[in-house]
Amino acid sequence: MTTFEPEISIGDVFPRFLKVSLLNYQDYELNNAVARSFERFCAKKEIKTKKTNYTPELIVFKIADASQVTIDSLLKFEGVESISFMPQYEVVLDSSGSEAELEVKMPSKGVDYPIVGVLDSGIAKNKYTIPWLSDKSFSSYPEDLIDNGHGTFVSGVLLYGDELEKRILTGLEGCRIFDATVMPNPLLESCTEDELIENIREAINENSDIKIWNMSLGTSKEADLNNFSHFGQALDNIQEVYNVIICKSAGNCTNFTKGLPKSRISRSADSILSLVVGSIAHKKKSEQESNVDHPSPFSRIGKGPANIVKPELVSYGGNAHFRNNKMIRTGVRSFSPEGEIISEVGTSFSTPRVSALLAALQLNINEAFSPLLLKALAIHSAKYPSKLDMQMKDRIKQMGFGLPAPADDIIYNNEHEITLILQETLIKGEFTEILEFPFPESMVDEDGYFYGNVTLTLVCAPVLRNQGGEYCQSNVEVKFGTYDDIKHRDTSKSIILNEIGPDGAFNVLRDANYGAEFKKDTLSKYANERMLLNYGKKYNPVKKYSVNLEEMTNAKKEKALRVPKKWFLRVEGLYRDFAEEMAVMDGEELSQDFALVVTIKDNRGGNQVYNEVTQLLNNRNFNHSDIKLRQEVRINNSLEN
Repeated sequence: MTTFEPEISIGDVFPRFLKVSLLNYQDYELNNAVARSFERFCAKKEIKTKKTNYTPELIVFKIADASQVTIDSLLKFEGVESISFMPQYEVVLDSSGSEAELEVKMPSKGVDYPIVGVLDSGIAKNKYTIPWLSDKSFSSYPEDLIDNGHGTFVSGVLLYGDELEKRILTGLEGCRIFDATVMPNPLLESCTEDELIENIREAINENSDIKIWNMSLGTSKEADLNNFSHFGQALDNIQEVYNVIICKSAGNCTNFTKGLPKSRISRSADSILSLVVGSIAHKKKSEQESNVDHPSPFSRIGKGPANIVKPELVSYGGNAHFRNNKMIRTGVRSFSPEGEIISEVGTSFSTPRVSALLAALQLNINEAFSPLLLKALAIHSAKYPSKLDMQMKDRIKQMGFGLPAPADDIIYNNEHEITLILQETLIKGEFTEILEFPFPESMVDEDGYFYGNVTLTLVCAPVLRNQGGEYCQSNVEVKFGTYDDIKHRDTSKSIILNEIGPDGAFNVLRDANYGAEFKKDTLSKYANERMLLNYGKKYNPVKKYSVNLEEMTNAKKEKALRVPKKWFLRVEGLYRDFAEEMAVMDGEELSQDFALVVTIKDNRGGNQVYNEVTQLLNNRNFNHSDIKLRQEVRINNSLEN
């Protein structure tokens, strides 16, 4: 038997505040008793403590005015899990330049614009922001402790990003901006991790009607390879409780100035439910800078703990190089507090472009808010820039699933493709299986094989528990493919849940089905969309596949694609043993919500796929309807037997 030893991580410089995490005994009363005992223990030894609020599963205390003697004393308490420094946070805007003015946008009368909450350092009221600022605001600090330069720049990118860069990146017409000042001026007031989390939780709690939040804040500390940070878990808990989505920056690093590899994503960017955003270069002014549409030299990379894909998306956040012992920036444009157009670099400023995209989608989709659907649509649309000569494993590590498309490109189908969306709750022990899936019957080549591009994106809200690398306690598996016929099955067997099923089922999403030459391809027309690499999909809450059926090996094509095959879709939930054991103890029924998006495209452009699939849906008695939009758009929002 091994003896448990608390983990101690302090660093070279002794911190002002310590963070002490207690063991979670998976029992509410026992945890409370241990916490009270710890408080009495500290009081007796005159150690200053404050209990923090990260998540119900994390029992964390902040210790002030600590010393080595304090640590030695704390280690005598048997319930201590870890002792580390309490991170402090700040935002810095080192802007440059002043450029010509931009035309001020004004809200249109009668339009119910969505609201985006900006969790930042405050937003100045200048001529560009005033028309869009919400009448309400939130601040954890008095006016004299605020430096709103960073928050103003973030808000400018959110509102005017397309106009400032003179290209349609999001398609946002406009949105209301809610100023949530959760960070003070670091020169005047410090902000520790627990305080920042408390500020964020309070801002969202008091404004729970706001569903999209931008958070371009973070830490310089790198996320762990195996364990999810307390800050990331706290952000997940906030999003679960209030049904919101947070767009979170991946973080910046300066390793390129020392000739070192990039750091991995920062702690808090390992939040499972947040949509995490990295940066790519929009311009190149020096040979030492990154090429356009390639990862910015300062943008942190994945993977996240337990091989999850983080960041999920990238957008334009600037470029930089190092010369004469100085970092030279080629920045993206936004506004100073006074309303001047200035430039700066950072993932802080690629992130609000994705927040703007979500707002544009929400503005156009006249449906109940769904964080899973917005996240799925954005990721589903993402592609890698066409000139990116990088292997798939490196693309995913550096850029997640790629650069998302503008809103109109996401919600409008052309006649040669159709997008189907399925949103459901999967209860443990159940699954969703769609037989006779409406794959276009016209998409058969001259040799009698089905062809076409299939892109499938699945985003779920997994069961989360503080279990180290097994923080994600549930998984959703998806299979899409062909079969020969329907067979009847013996439901008396415990593993058989449905009396009918596909006979000769073949999952076209498997990597092994496709030729090696295509997997290594980085330069062909389809290379920017292909998503074949097995990147650790199990227990990853986001899964994306993009396949060209014509790239299948001849042997697999003969087995899977020769007519008259039928098509199926199957979605099933899985749970780790710990989640199942805790559910039995607590009397909980395990379930997962998910959003699944499937696009079928005639890559030869010869068939009107949209009309054909719509007719197949009607002929096969599928219950389906169009997503309600401000303007009518052909896209289906449900698909059920």
